[in-house]
Amino acid sequence: MNITRNIKDAYIDYKYFLNRGYSRKIALDAISARYNLSRLERLLLYRCVHSDSEITNVKSKIIETNKELVIDGYNVALTLIAGMKGEEIYECDDGFFRDLGLGKHKNSEMLSDVLVLVVEYCEKLKIRCEVILDKQISKSGEISSELRKRGIIAKTVDKADKEVIISKKPVYSNDFVILYNSHMISTVLNDLFQDYKIVKLNW
Repeated sequence: MNITRNIKDAYIDYKYFLNRGYSRKIALDAISARYNLSRLERLLLYRCVHSDSEITNVKSKIIETNKELVIDGYNVALTLIAGMKGEEIYECDDGFFRDLGLGKHKNSEMLSDVLVLVVEYCEKLKIRCEVILDKQISKSGEISSELRKRGIIAKTVDKADKEVIISKKPVYSNDFVILYNSHMISTVLNDLFQDYKIVKLNW
């Protein structure tokens, strides 16, 4: 996506509204109408722009080192798959990486292999991982079973976001709600995204 002057101006106003305490939906609706944003431009603001206080909240919980990690399996894997397929990944204002695919790769045959790649990366750093998958997504049980056969701790749950949050362990996710509500956050997997088409949003 080309970051035009129009979207930059929209960002400035959207950020202002968020910092003033407006709800995300009200602010986004107003800005989208004012600047005639496309669907992707609107989604970019929604996924990648947060209030200063929200960003401070997330960054205050980042830990430098950790021996264990709870991974929000689908959100992480889907963004990595997007990168592997040459789609743009955005480095957002909280320092985490997100795509604009809205889960379009959730039925990808690459999911298991990508999650294995993630866990192997952690193992090289001597980090013990647990992968959480959402039961609502098709074939979650099969993927979880396949991961366990490879010696990976994995489980499917009714609400993956809640399970990750209540773990009270260091977590890795790129879902902002999970990050905002988690107790400890790791950035250890950020390096995995660097090989792909990263768009740094220098507003």
